[in-house]
Amino acid sequence: MYIEPIGIIHSCFKEKFGIPRQSGLIQSATATLELLPPYNVEEALRGIEEFSHLWIVFAFHESVTEKFQPTVRPPRLGGNTRIGVFATRAPFRPNPIGLSVVELKRVNGTTLELAGGDFLDETPVLDIKPYIPYADSIPAAHGAFANAAPDAINTVEFSPTAYNIFQTLEKHQQQLICDMLSYNPRPAYQTDDPNRLFGTRVFDLEIKWLHTDNTVTVESIS
Repeated sequence: MYIEPIGIIHSCFKEKFGIPRQSGLIQSATATLELLPPYNVEEALRGIEEFSHLWIVFAFHESVTEKFQPTVRPPRLGGNTRIGVFATRAPFRPNPIGLSVVELKRVNGTTLELAGGDFLDETPVLDIKPYIPYADSIPAAHGAFANAAPDAINTVEFSPTAYNIFQTLEKHQQQLICDMLSYNPRPAYQTDDPNRLFGTRVFDLEIKWLHTDNTVTVESIS
């Protein structure tokens, strides 16, 4: 079986750390999907603008493992409980394939503008399928340990220096930073050191913050 990318994601998330753990949690997370040759023909997208949401099948291109691990530690279970990899959506899989639902905002030639994604920048896209509400939404379904969406439990604050820079950013950049940090992006097992400085890149910005209880304090934006 040979599978090649049909497109590539250009995402606001430049590092894995900080990406929401499921699609749809952060609607301010933007991305574009660019079709690659020979698939970059407008006929391949004819009619797609009539759908509000899409399934994106993609590759976890920075989560490839050399050895099969039958169990993983989901963050929703505290990062210490191991369960079977096939009972999770962990990126470390025998075949590093991901599946996310995103909102289709606009079609621009052979590029799709998306919202609510959980993609790392330069993610290879393997397929695109329309989201069909009657078939893809099952209201009575049960999702085990991830039955309900996590709460955005953190309050986001800024040091004076960081706030001055924050005020100069575009509104969508401000919104993404606040949304990302409110959803507790740090690993579940790193919760005991309030002096630890965390950092990640979004857009062309380096964000660094401290995390104490349910308060995130952005120390710098560069």
